[in-house]
Amino acid sequence: TGEMAKGNPENGISEEFASLKKDIESVDSKRETLIAQTREILKASKGAIYSLQRGDDKAAAAALAVLKPKIAALKTYSEDANYASVTKPPIQEYVEAACFSEFIATGKILPKKALGVSAENYIAGLCDLSGEIIRKAVNAAINDDTKTVVSAKTFVENLYYGLMQFDFRNGDLRRKFDGLKYDLKNMEDLLLSLKLQGK
Repeated sequence: TGEMAKGNPENGISEEFASLKKDIESVDSKRETLIAQTREILKASKGAIYSLQRGDDKAAAAALAVLKPKIAALKTYSEDANYASVTKPPIQEYVEAACFSEFIATGKILPKKALGVSAENYIAGLCDLSGEIIRKAVNAAINDDTKTVVSAKTFVENLYYGLMQFDFRNGDLRRKFDGLKYDLKNMEDLLLSLKLQGK
């Protein structure tokens, strides 16, 4: 009877597994397409950040304008567990680049609603932003631009204290938030060094 059960075409297993195979292949195919797209977004976002660090705001603005609709297109997949691991890094890199551009232009934070991303991706991008602001501050310190260093430190400090109100459990956001705390300490050390030098 066991042999009969295995070969019984009415048990539905072969049909069900054929359907499952198609579903999995479809997800795999879409993931591969997204990986190719997200590589381009990551590269362009990093390029925008590099342009901002060099003072080429026009090149950064052009790159961000091209990226905005591409990020919007990823939103469909960013909340899907099948694709979240692929879509999170480029979205967060874009948030970092756009927020860095806003910081340089106005000294203020760019609201989440202006970016059209999830709260998690927005916060993660903001946490990563502190590293770029530190680089900007270090370059400013080299050029004896204490005003920029002070504004950078104030921004990172306000960002840190703002995010302290969230209860980040162990995971990616917790790790990024801990990195922000380390960045703030570096900013404080940089500013103290400048004060000790009388600048």
